[in-house]
Formats: sequence, C-alpha cells, structure tokens
Amino acid sequence: MTDKNQQAKLTHSSIPPVSGDTPRLDVFLVYARKHSGEDIQGLAFATNGTWTVLGFDKGSSTEAPKLAVAQIDGREFDPTKLFELRLWVPVKLPDEPTEGDVLAHEFRWANGVGAVELTLTSGRLKTSSEVTESVAVSGWFHKVSYLQHKSAATSKEESAPDTSTGQTKQGKQDPTTNDMSALEFIQEEDKYGNTVVVDQLFAGRWK
Repeated sequence: MTDKNQQAKLTHSSIPPVSGDTPRLDVFLVYARKHSGEDIQGLAFATNGTWTVLGFDKGSSTEAPKLAVAQIDGREFDPTKLFELRLWVPVKLPDEPTEGDVLAHEFRWANGVGAVELTLTSGRLKTSSEVTESVAVSGWFHKVSYLQHKSAATSKEESAPDTSTGQTKQGKQDPTTNDMSALEFIQEEDKYGNTVVVDQLFAGRWK
C-alpha cells in the first residue's frame, strides 16, 4: 500500500436497542456477532483494567455470545464492569485498494451512550437518493501501525529453552508480526481547509 492519503468514505450506522434508549451490552454483542462473521478482535475497557479481546467464546451461543479475552494476572474479567467496548473485523489491506474495498469495519459500544457500526471503504462518496439510517462522509485514509506490547509472561515464554534443542525461542519471531494495523480517517475543515484526523479504525489482529 502506498504511503499517500487515498480517497475513502466512512459510514456510520446506529445499532438500535431492543428496548430503552440505548442498546444493552448483550444486544450489542448479538448484533456484532451477526454482522462481523464472528471473526473479531478488540479492546474492552472496564473498571478493573483494559482487556484484549481475542474473539467470541467458541462455547457461547449466537443468542448469548460471550467474549474471549487475554487474561490479566490477578484479575477476573467481568462483563458487568465494562463501560466501553471496541470490536473490529481483521482486514488484510490490499496493496492498491480499488473502489468499494472494505478497509476497516468496527463496532463500538459505550455504556448508557449508544452503539455504532463503522465501515471504511475506499473510493469517492457517491450521492444517492436512497433514504437510509446510515450516514456516510467523504475523506481520505492513511495507514498507520502500532508496536504491540509483549506481556512479561510472553517474554518469559519466549526466553525459555526448548527442551529438544536447548535453545531459546528468541530470534524466531518475525518482528513485523507484532504490529497492529490501523487506518486514520482524514477530512478537510470547512472554515480554513486544514486536514485533520477525525477518527481511527483498527484493522489488525492481536498476536
């Protein structure tokens, strides 16, 4: 993929509640599982820490999906303590995106505030007379990446000697696999014409 900013559109679709003003967590998870193809990654923000979401629990049903998270030593994941959840579908970005390619797909939930589905696609925003509940805006996208943090447990595991060879696992990891890819969505300000990053969507997978 080239480093230059490329045209894109970002579509916002509100996730409706079953009852009340905003969707409950269970309603949001059912929606996300149904519309993601069940392959998700994410971040769960709770009062007892920030948890890495590795997908949906394979043992949970589609009617009552549960999250699979990376454990934090000395803590227990409790969904009732969640105040924000950010889930995304891992997307392998094409080297040269064509019109309509899906570049990022996220689901966001904030307790008591609401939930939204975001889809970033390449290409221009086309005008349409069709009336929908989704809102699309035009702009540009730029790829960025973050170096993933390795926990102390992971570092110890990689440093442990292989019992068959006596050598450690260090040096066998591809450094590029530790990057988390994301896409910045950029728009132009109406007043002065400055370009600003208005949102960022994750597209990679935890290692």
